[in-house]
Amino acid sequence: MTRIRYLILVTAVLAAMILVALYWSGLQGSFFFDDGPSILLAEGVRLETLSPEPLHQAWVSGGAGPSGRPVAQLSFAFNHYFSGFDPFAFKATNLAIHFACGLLVFALTRRLLGSVRPPAKQANLLIASGAVTALWLLHPIQLLPVLHVVQRMTSLSAFFLLAALLLHIHGRENTSWRGVAWLLLAWGLFWPLSLLSKETGGLFPVFVLAWELTVRRSFSGKLDRFARGLTALVGLFLVAGLAYALSPRAQWLWAGYLLRPFSLMERLLTEGRVLWFYLDLIVAPDIEALGLYHDDFVVSRGLFSPWTTLPALLGLVGLILLAWRTRRSAPLVAFGVSWFLIGHALESTALPLELVHEHRNYLPVFGLLLAAGWLFMRALEGKGPRKTIGVTLMAAALGYCSLVTALRAHQFGEEVRRTQIEAQHHRTSARAQHEAGLTLAGLPGAASRNSPTYAFARTHYEMAGELDPNLKMNWLGLIHLNCQAGLPAKQADIDELSRRLRETPFAPGDTGVLYNLKEMSIAGSVCLSRPETDAVFAAALANPGVSPGIQAILHSWHADYLWLHEHDVVAARSALGQSLALNPSNQSNRLKWAQLLMISGERVQARQLLQALSNGYFSADERKTLDELLATLNMTAH
Repeated sequence: MTRIRYLILVTAVLAAMILVALYWSGLQGSFFFDDGPSILLAEGVRLETLSPEPLHQAWVSGGAGPSGRPVAQLSFAFNHYFSGFDPFAFKATNLAIHFACGLLVFALTRRLLGSVRPPAKQANLLIASGAVTALWLLHPIQLLPVLHVVQRMTSLSAFFLLAALLLHIHGRENTSWRGVAWLLLAWGLFWPLSLLSKETGGLFPVFVLAWELTVRRSFSGKLDRFARGLTALVGLFLVAGLAYALSPRAQWLWAGYLLRPFSLMERLLTEGRVLWFYLDLIVAPDIEALGLYHDDFVVSRGLFSPWTTLPALLGLVGLILLAWRTRRSAPLVAFGVSWFLIGHALESTALPLELVHEHRNYLPVFGLLLAAGWLFMRALEGKGPRKTIGVTLMAAALGYCSLVTALRAHQFGEEVRRTQIEAQHHRTSARAQHEAGLTLAGLPGAASRNSPTYAFARTHYEMAGELDPNLKMNWLGLIHLNCQAGLPAKQADIDELSRRLRETPFAPGDTGVLYNLKEMSIAGSVCLSRPETDAVFAAALANPGVSPGIQAILHSWHADYLWLHEHDVVAARSALGQSLALNPSNQSNRLKWAQLLMISGERVQARQLLQALSNGYFSADERKTLDELLATLNMTAH
């Protein structure tokens, strides 16, 4: 036993070294995509001290999901506390979490493969478990939860879920009081931590149920009282959840479809093809098909549009039948297939999320690799060609996955390289084309109207607008590109931006267009006149899909522009007044109002408002501003 533990330890150290070597170039990359809203712009992440209040602010700083995913947000805050916003440190932490998940995958695989009857030789069990773990760690589809920093939410949730499942299995196989303690730890601590990292942790009871109904039943021969009770409880919660989803109270849940270019039915039809797309990427990773953006995936408008829609859905039914038919003869195959399907039950079914994201496979891929690991272990137990073929295929898979992962990590190590390769591999992705243009526009060469950099950036921006009729940010990019090159903004670009803001669906990310417009205007990097800027804001405010809450935000940003760029306090007060009329409880805007009162010479009213605000919650910067304003007013009063 001591020799086996020593061998496992040495192998783990070697695996960690290989993992770091493969990912090293990717760790040098920058933050990208939605790292900004959840990390760089989240005030609570800027943790400076480990006192209770800043830690609480970090805990509640998230805006993703119903819970805000506080465990992940707190981990980002600790990253900032120790290393600031150094992307290397954030990505290295993600890699460490990925490796820790790999250790749990090894422990879980070893336990699951060890439950097979008849039992395999210890050496073959260790080799098969190590091979499954290595594939899970090195597979290129696992890259984004490492190098896309915000996807730590995915890997942290997986870490706690895997730990909870291991503890559950350990507890169920231990009939003493210690077994109860393990179960309480699994369900009472690690499951909530998984759920508070990302909502996919809510699938833990269903994963447990799959294990109870397939693997445990295969060696115990029956379902005990615990398994029957869990089956009834999970079934009850699923029925209750479905009833709620169909009730009028759940309209907020489906409102997201108003902002999507597909309906609920179209999403359900498309996701059948999406799951087979994932399976293709898992079985035969294609570096050109892999990517951060998959907005180029064709939506299924009917069972035969495209024609692969119906076969894909029938194929999923076939997978379900496979799991059912093999539940006794090959329980690990049944469990592996079930694990994959359960892992996609939340993000790849009815919720109005985006259609395709590779990181959604971080946990589900384990099920397929486990089934492959069982077949590999059987091959090792055999002799002759079957063993040779099994070893050859596993070695080829490990070598190929390592190569593709290393190439992808190199791509993600530098922004121009990452975005240009992404745009080349996904030519019909509007997001990929826009980001390629944005990155080129940030290079010094883009400031010259005659440079290839300027021309290529403009081409990417224009292509993005052609690919997505609802995209807006690219038109602001074209305006900014001309301004920094010393050219006037094209009227056609301004008109098209205004038209899209006014007439096309206003997605959550479209607020960023107005935020960036006011920020760049204040910084002097956009050359629009005041009437042109006012017209762009007016176009967005005229969009019937913009809620009163978003209108309040847009009025507030317009006030910032009028105050800080145009120095028109009267107009700024008018715009901010409209914002406060829509949302009078917004503390940040009330603080802005106090500042405008001071500038207007209305110091008594300003002092009264600031004193009323002094006990409210503000960010660190806003609190500093409030204290300085009060101090200034108190000094002038004396």
